[in-house]
Amino acid sequence: MAKNKKKMEFRYYEIPKGEYILPKLGKGWEQEYGVGYGSMQHFHNYMEVGYCYHGKGRLIIEDRIYRYSDQMFTIIPANVPHTTISDPGNICKWEFLFIDADLFIRDHMSEMFDIGGVDKVIRDINSRGTLKTRENHPIAAQIILSIIRECRKEDIYFKESVKGYLYSLFIEVLRLKDERERIISNGAKVDRFVRDAIEYVGAHYAEEIRVSDLASVCGLSESHFRRTFEESMNMKPNEYINLVRIDKACELLEKERIQIEDIAYKVGYQTPSTFNRNFKNLTGTSPLKWREQGRDKSSKREEFLISAQRGWEGLDKDGKQKR
Repeated sequence: MAKNKKKMEFRYYEIPKGEYILPKLGKGWEQEYGVGYGSMQHFHNYMEVGYCYHGKGRLIIEDRIYRYSDQMFTIIPANVPHTTISDPGNICKWEFLFIDADLFIRDHMSEMFDIGGVDKVIRDINSRGTLKTRENHPIAAQIILSIIRECRKEDIYFKESVKGYLYSLFIEVLRLKDERERIISNGAKVDRFVRDAIEYVGAHYAEEIRVSDLASVCGLSESHFRRTFEESMNMKPNEYINLVRIDKACELLEKERIQIEDIAYKVGYQTPSTFNRNFKNLTGTSPLKWREQGRDKSSKREEFLISAQRGWEGLDKDGKQKR
């Protein structure tokens, strides 16, 4: 029933006729994201490409939780639920590009594929939202920054230049998908090492876990394991351990009426103060308030009550969200 559904917003934008991109740039996008919205997700009518210049926080794409920080970027297809939540008190600078990917591919990339091939390319490009680092994916990052620069300066022929960059960007998105599929199909060692570490954390989160323990489980040196894990997960091993523990704590807070101190010990924290600090860092609230609000961790689209809102326009001079 609708009253039992968690809210989700459809934030729609309007790209001018004859164009493929709507940039959202400038000071208005430097803010503490998620304030007043909690973990409520939203989705758009166009692909959203975001670039984080500085800041730290969580990015939730459907049911996947990532940690973002400086010089990272997102590529999130239309209609994919997501949200950005700054760490409490952390002012983050993002800029965004909203792109009519389907129309651009049909208008400018059809010569690469037959009709059926174009449809597959559109499906592939829209298949999954992702968060990447500039360090690990410098070409895609530079293309995004080049598009932002062209849109900001609007020099002569900038629209033609943007079309060229969009062409290159979608090629990189296809390469990212191919890379992900090759890792899965080939059973690459990096994937196996990370999977083994994730399974170990899932089974032993209530115990003391050192990074050296995870490295040993995977048969890697600690430095090699740290590098491998961070490249695959976009977060440090200890950050992932905390994420799993806090997620388990949220389940216990919702389902069991036991003392919060006991929950802290159940999920692997040695002291309640450490638990409280990590809980607030990741959720933006205290364990007690979380329990009182009865939050639901589910993120399936069909379980949400969706409302439509015109897309955000950044903050105005008074620091208020424009519509």
